[in-house]
Amino acid sequence: MDYREKMTHDFEAQFKWSRKYWLDETDILNWIRFFYLVKELISSGARSVLEIGEGSGVVRKTIQEYVEQYDTLDVNENLSPTYVGDVRKKMGAISSNPYDCVIAADILEHIPYNDVSQALENIYSYLKNGGIALITIPHRASNFLFMSPTNVPHFIRIPTGFLSPGSFYRRFIKRKIWIDPNHQWEIGDGHHTTSGVADIMKNVGFTVEKIEKLIYVDFFVLKK
Repeated sequence: MDYREKMTHDFEAQFKWSRKYWLDETDILNWIRFFYLVKELISSGARSVLEIGEGSGVVRKTIQEYVEQYDTLDVNENLSPTYVGDVRKKMGAISSNPYDCVIAADILEHIPYNDVSQALENIYSYLKNGGIALITIPHRASNFLFMSPTNVPHFIRIPTGFLSPGSFYRRFIKRKIWIDPNHQWEIGDGHHTTSGVADIMKNVGFTVEKIEKLIYVDFFVLKK
C-alpha cells in the first residue's frame, strides 16, 4: 500500500485545521519564507492582493494595512477566507475583478501534480495585466544557511542522498525520497524538478521573473 493511502485520513484533515494550529506550527523556515514574500510584495508596489491558502495569516497581518485591498481564497472554511474555494476551480467573481498580486505560498504541492497547470491558469486569470504571482514550493533537499560578515544570508542546497548512508540508500537503491505526508509531491522528490515546474508556468503564459533557492522552498516570482 502506498504511504499516501495510509495517510488518507490525516491528509484530508489538514484542510480543516484552525488558524491557531497553523500559527503553532510556524517555525524558522516559515519566517524566512514570510520575509521574502513581504519584501517582494512591498517592492512590487501592489495595491490589491489575493492570498491563496493564508494559513497562519502572518503575511496578511503584516501587509494588509499598507495596501488598498487584501483578500484570501481557501478551501478551509475554518480560516474564514474572503472566498471559499479550491485553487483548481476557477472563480468568476475573482477573475472579473483581478488583483495586482496573487500569493500562493506552499499551496501547489497539496494538489496532484497533474492539476498544477489548471491551478496556475486560474492564478493567471486572477491577475491584472502586468500583475505578479509570488509562489513558493517545497524543494526536498539538504539545506544550509550561513551569514556573510555583513549579515547577508546565503543558502546552499545539496540534493537528498549525499549526506548519509541512509539517505543514499533511500534515494539511489530504494528510489523513494521521503516527502511531507501532507503533500502530493515536492520538487526534488525524484520525479519533479524546478525547471519542470517553471516550464508549466511559462506554458500557462507567465514570464518567470525570478527563481530563488531558499531553505526548504523554491521561490518563484511570475509576471502576467
